[in-house]
Amino acid sequence: MRSFVLFTLILALPAFAAPAATKIELTTGSTKSKDDMVYSKDRLTAKAGSRVSISFKNGSASKGMIRNFVLVKPGTTQAVIDASVAAGPEKGWVADSSDILVKGKLLDAGESDTIEFTAPATPGDYPYLCTFPGHATMRGILKVTK
Repeated sequence: MRSFVLFTLILALPAFAAPAATKIELTTGSTKSKDDMVYSKDRLTAKAGSRVSISFKNGSASKGMIRNFVLVKPGTTQAVIDASVAAGPEKGWVADSSDILVKGKLLDAGESDTIEFTAPATPGDYPYLCTFPGHATMRGILKVTK
């Protein structure tokens, strides 16, 4: 009897597995100019609680055109921008804030980073942006679904 119960539980395990990982490729710049202050995608999607892997590349053609990826709680974008600019270069232009859910590295032109995290458990629209001074127009939304 014990073997039957154990065998049944093993067969049921895949039904309780974590959601599949979401892999996203994200660059900066537009089809007009690699130096445009935009992300290649302004909408990303992930399932709540899933693993997310973002292959992020600063597609700028100009050295010194620094970019990053920062995911924040809904409704906190401006507060994070202000706090990150105040944090200055010593903190990599990213505030120490509980409003920041995920932060990538500062990347110069042509550099790449892989940002891995677990999507928020609560479905909703989570803003992402570049916190380097003057670049906060670079924004998008990570839509977290059930």
